[in-house]
Amino acid sequence: MVYCGKPSKACGECHIDYLSDIYSSEEVGSGLADSVASLGMVGLANFWKAPNIMSNAVIKYNSAMRTVSSQLRDVEQAKSDQTLISILLMGLYETNTCNSRQSMEAWKKHITGATALMQLRGKQALRTPLGYHMFIHLRAQVLTICIQRHAPIPRIITEWSNEIDFETPEQAAATALVNLASRYCDLRSSMSSFQDYSDSERIITTACAIDNDYDLWAKTCPYQLIYQTMTLKERSEEVFSDHYHVYPNLWVATVWNNYRAVRLLVNELILDQMCHLYLNSPESALLWNDVCFFENQVLASNTTLLQLCHDICATVPFYLGFDPNADKRMPRAIPKAVSGNMLLWPLYTAGYTDLVSDMMRNWVAGRLRWISDVIGIRQAAPLAFSLRRKQDILKWQNEKEDDDVCSPILNVESLAIETMI
Repeated sequence: MVYCGKPSKACGECHIDYLSDIYSSEEVGSGLADSVASLGMVGLANFWKAPNIMSNAVIKYNSAMRTVSSQLRDVEQAKSDQTLISILLMGLYETNTCNSRQSMEAWKKHITGATALMQLRGKQALRTPLGYHMFIHLRAQVLTICIQRHAPIPRIITEWSNEIDFETPEQAAATALVNLASRYCDLRSSMSSFQDYSDSERIITTACAIDNDYDLWAKTCPYQLIYQTMTLKERSEEVFSDHYHVYPNLWVATVWNNYRAVRLLVNELILDQMCHLYLNSPESALLWNDVCFFENQVLASNTTLLQLCHDICATVPFYLGFDPNADKRMPRAIPKAVSGNMLLWPLYTAGYTDLVSDMMRNWVAGRLRWISDVIGIRQAAPLAFSLRRKQDILKWQNEKEDDDVCSPILNVESLAIETMI
C-alpha cells in the first residue's frame, strides 16, 4: 500500500507528497512514525487479508493517538508540522479501515481537529511549501465532509484560500472551485432538508447562478488542466463506455472530478426544486419570466447531469491504472492507495444519481468493490453496497455485507471545530 508518490514541482501528484519533505529535513517523531506505520500496515492487512498485520496496525494507531494526544497539551508541539500531519494520516487510517460504525465519525473528528490546529498555526504557516500542501490536503477533506453533511465550509478554509497570492494558474483554478463549492454548501445548509421547498425560487435562482459559474470555469480553465479522451480499440470491463480520459497527473484528474461531483449535486438540486415548483406553484413568476424556462432548464440540467456522470466514469481507468496495451498474462500493478481515496466520493456521487442507468450504477459499484478488495480501502465497500441497495449513504443503517463492512452513518450537522481527536 503506497501513499507517497514522486513529488511534482508544479502541483504534486499525490495529496501527501509532503511526507518526503518531512523525512528528508528533520527527525521524525514517534507520533508521525506510528501514524505512517499504521497506515501502511492496514493497507497490507487489507490486501493480504492478514488479521495479524491488522492487529499490529491497530497497536501502531493507538500508540500514535496517545502520542498526539500528549502533544496537544503543549501549544508549540500542537502547532508543529508533524502533529498536524499525524492527525491527517489518522484520518486516512479511518478511511481505509472502516471497521466499525464509529469509523466515519472518527474520520470527521480527525479532520475537524486538524482544522482547529491549522487555525492555531496561523496563516503564516501557508507561506512554506509544506504548510501550503498540508492546507490543500485538509481543505479537500473538509470540503468532502461539508458536502456530505450539508454544512457550510468553515471560514478559515474559504478566507485563507482567497488570501493565497502565490499559486500557479492551475492551483488558482482549483481554489476557484473551492469558492464555487462553498457557495453550494452555503445554499444547501440554508435548507432544512433536500426536500425543503419553502423558498424554491431563491434556491433555483442561486443554484442556476452557481451552475453558470461552473460552466464558465470549465470553459476558461488554464491549459495545464487539459486532458485527452482515448477511444478503446476493444471492449474492457475496466472502462464503462467506449472511451476514457488520460490526465497529466492524478492531481489534475482530481480537480476535474471535484468540479464534476459538486456541479452534479447543484443540478440535482435545480431539477428537484424546478419540478416541485412547476407542479405546486405553476403561477410562479420564475417559470414565466422567460419563455420555456422550465423546459429549457430541465433539459439543460438533465443533459449536464448525464455528461458529468459519464465523465467521472471515464476517469476511473486513469485512477486505477488501466493500460490497454498491457500483457494480460502478466500480473497487474496495484494502484497507489491515494488513487482510490481520491476517486471514492466522486465515483459514488455519479453512481447514486437518479438519472443513471442500472448498468452504470452496477459498474460503479463493481469498481468501488475492486478499490476495497484490491487496493484495500475499506470505505469503498459500504459505498458499493449502498449503490447496489440504492440506499442513501446518509440514511444507511447498520447493515452488513458478506465480510462485515462498516456502516457509514452520517448525521446532518454543521462542521463545528470540536473534539481534537
